[in-house]
Amino acid sequence: MSRTVRKFSTKNWFFKVLAAVLPGALLVCALMGLVGVLCHTDGSPRSASGQYLMWMGALLWSALLSVCFLFRSGVQAWGVLIVANGVVWGLFVVLRSVLS
Repeated sequence: MSRTVRKFSTKNWFFKVLAAVLPGALLVCALMGLVGVLCHTDGSPRSASGQYLMWMGALLWSALLSVCFLFRSGVQAWGVLIVANGVVWGLFVVLRSVLS
C-alpha cells in the first residue's frame, strides 16, 4: 500500500487565518465561558478571576492564530474549528444549566 504524504504549505493561508479569526474567536469565547462557569466567576472585570479570563482569552486566541497554519488546508481548518465550536458551546450550555 503506497501512501502519498501531503506536505504543509502556505497555499491557503488566507482561508486558514480567516478560520482562526472567525470561528476561532467564537471558540475562545466559549472556552472563556466554560472556564468562567467552572470557576463560578461573577463576570466583574475587577475581580481576579475576571482578569484571568480576559488574559486567558488573549493568550488562547494568539495561540490559535499561530496554530492555524498547521492545518493542511483552509477547508480542514474551518471544519475542525466549527466542530470544536459545537462541542465546546454545547458543553458550556449544559454545564451552565447544571451548575447555575
